[in-house]
Amino acid sequence: MRWAYELNWPGIAGGFVGRTTQDVRDDTMRAALQAMAGERVLVEAEQVHGGEVAVIVEDALHDASVCIAGVDGFVTDAPQAALAIYVADCLAIFLSHEGAPAVGLAHAGWRGLVADMPGTLVRSALGAFGGDAGDLRVALSPCIRQCCFEVGEEVAEQFDAMEGAVDRSRERPHVDLIAVAKAQLREAGVREGRVEVIDGCTRCDPERLASYRRDPERCGRNVALIGLG
Repeated sequence: MRWAYELNWPGIAGGFVGRTTQDVRDDTMRAALQAMAGERVLVEAEQVHGGEVAVIVEDALHDASVCIAGVDGFVTDAPQAALAIYVADCLAIFLSHEGAPAVGLAHAGWRGLVADMPGTLVRSALGAFGGDAGDLRVALSPCIRQCCFEVGEEVAEQFDAMEGAVDRSRERPHVDLIAVAKAQLREAGVREGRVEVIDGCTRCDPERLASYRRDPERCGRNVALIGLG
């Protein structure tokens, strides 16, 4: 596997891998993921489309890989941890706590955004490691963008209160996941200049990016990884 986008943050290793066609549980894929993690323990989330964030402590890193049940995000200051999230249209949210130092990573589709996953990730990092939002940097991965994210009214109405989040100019509403995430990060205290958006619409780019909307049977996954450098 190769980085489609590598994080260029001081003291941080990781980035975003584009479309992988193998199942993340496949032996070859596991070996590739472990190679990217290096000597670190690969830490994965169950990813239940919720809003729970776990704090990963050193004592939990007792195997070559660890899966945390019931969560969609995690934060850690353990240097031996490599956090991993798998997405196909949803967002991966990268976080660096420069004051700790520590890192975080989360998965958020529209359900995760309804649960305020970006804000929860920020508050979890600050609650666990101290500091304030000025210590944080965040990056938002490629996801299905507003051009392609057509939804029903039951989804659109969840975001109507956020300016610019819902486009009703077409036959059916379209939601801007990036706009929602940025609004929630601002509400949590992260300045806009500290939020980086990685370009790309997963549905529009079949060569580089996995998209469940575009190809539900063979979409593969995009991979997000982060650890302390």
